[in-house]
Amino acid sequence: MPDTLRQIADHVWIFPRDEDPNKIQPNVGIIVTGKHTVLVDGGNSPRHARRVMIALDDIQAPAVSYVIYTHSHWDHVFGAMVFGAPAIGHELCRKQLAEQATRPWSYSYIQEEIIRTPAREAGLRALSRAVEDWRNFRVVQPEIALAKRMQLYLDGMMIEMEHVGGQHAADSIIVRLPQERVVFTGDCYYPPPIHLRKPTDTLDFAMIESLISDDYDVYVDGHGDPMKRADIQQMLANRDGAK
Repeated sequence: MPDTLRQIADHVWIFPRDEDPNKIQPNVGIIVTGKHTVLVDGGNSPRHARRVMIALDDIQAPAVSYVIYTHSHWDHVFGAMVFGAPAIGHELCRKQLAEQATRPWSYSYIQEEIIRTPAREAGLRALSRAVEDWRNFRVVQPEIALAKRMQLYLDGMMIEMEHVGGQHAADSIIVRLPQERVVFTGDCYYPPPIHLRKPTDTLDFAMIESLISDDYDVYVDGHGDPMKRADIQQMLANRDGAK
């Protein structure tokens, strides 16, 4: 797919997710405040992150000042080492990534993990395909951790982060941009990861409903297209109509 940014507000873009679900390559949010660029998630690999960096050059974005992790799953954080910027995440995210940083990441280690936990095979094979070279790989752990809420104020723009948790990842946070009327939701309302998912698991509709606000027009989750508020309300209405 072409590495073309999609602008969703005056100062906000996304590097869109890959439509091939087998690649597990989510959206990366891009917030440009004037002198700063802030990313929402760091990409699924250094290769993915380098493609984001080239796209940032295309819009003459400033250097990346922060990478905000919506949660600690590999597809959202394993590219962050490329940006050379401090990461921000929830306290639990920092704890989980500290543990991940101790693992001997390599192709052989991934093969061992597939044998040890066969239910994770699809995700682990996607990880193996995403990372082309493990020799200099490192997990970037959050230097800044929030417990519940945090705000960044850069060049007149407010960036708000809030821990919401959820069934997909207990460390999930959302990122709100009040002036741009945009919310990045990450994977917070998704079902549990596939290897933990039961047949009855669905989207967390109560979580989705709690996120809707007249103050925000565009909602960006981790692996789908950006949605307008009306799109989400229609999704909830269809759910209610199916009961």
